[in-house]
Amino acid sequence: MSSYIRRTPTCLTIGAGLLVAGYQYWVGPLSLSAQLFFCIGLLAFVGIPHGALDHLVEQEHSLRQAQRFSLTRFIIKYLFMIGAYGLGWMVFPVLSFILFLLISAWHFGETDLEHAPETGYWSLTRLLAGGFVLAFILVNHADEVTPVIARIVKNDVFTMQVWNGAISQRGPLLRGWATLLGVLAMLAFGHQPIPVNGWRLGRLGVVILLTYTLPLLPAFMLYFGGWHSLSSFGTILSYLQRSANPVQSIWKLWYQSVPLTLLAFGFLFACSSIWNRYLPLGDPLPYLFILLSTITLPHIQVMHKLDRRYK
Repeated sequence: MSSYIRRTPTCLTIGAGLLVAGYQYWVGPLSLSAQLFFCIGLLAFVGIPHGALDHLVEQEHSLRQAQRFSLTRFIIKYLFMIGAYGLGWMVFPVLSFILFLLISAWHFGETDLEHAPETGYWSLTRLLAGGFVLAFILVNHADEVTPVIARIVKNDVFTMQVWNGAISQRGPLLRGWATLLGVLAMLAFGHQPIPVNGWRLGRLGVVILLTYTLPLLPAFMLYFGGWHSLSSFGTILSYLQRSANPVQSIWKLWYQSVPLTLLAFGFLFACSSIWNRYLPLGDPLPYLFILLSTITLPHIQVMHKLDRRYK
């Protein structure tokens, strides 16, 4: 059993999701403190650590290309992308929000559809697959999501009209999206077949369905931390195992993520302390979302390059 869990850690995700859903059914709604505990736990254990390995991925690529890796140059590039995207949020919040949704959909689709080649059909399938996951979580938690979007886009009229139209037709929207995704996946497979792990896709389907039963925060974190981040850990481990000095286990890989994970939490703690001191009455949510999205952008670029190299 223990060896199976090590090979398939997302089964623990399904177990955790079932426990939380069962608690809500038999006991009652999760308190906000319980939701935060669940989310912070997954974020600290797998969410942030899987992004804290980006420098190792870039270092390994440089070694394979017989190039010199500079951590300083990597950090400067990382920070430049964060700063540029942050500036974009301040000047063009709606466009930046749309960009974030698109790159997140692509990133999730890359992780969920492994081994897909870079053909037009498969690339579009990946984008639609990741977008479906996002849409499923967001529109099924419309009451919680709507005020968040309104604050992020500064109550942009057109954006809110589109969003309200989407949630008013959530059933037809999701059914049509799923049908289009299925048809496109069959076309892509017909043009270029790939290995399909039915057991893995089944587990993904269960995780997505479990998000329907949970509040927004634990629902998103169940997928992001419990599925996406764990899957990314496996991909990174497999990639680094091919190196001259392979990582021996997932735990050793996780330990290598600890320093930057602690640094990230320290940075978030410092930002929250400064905010509470100087802007205690301000609304931190839009700025927190923007901060997380800017950090996500360079990570997505690193993982996209890894996906291309890993094939």
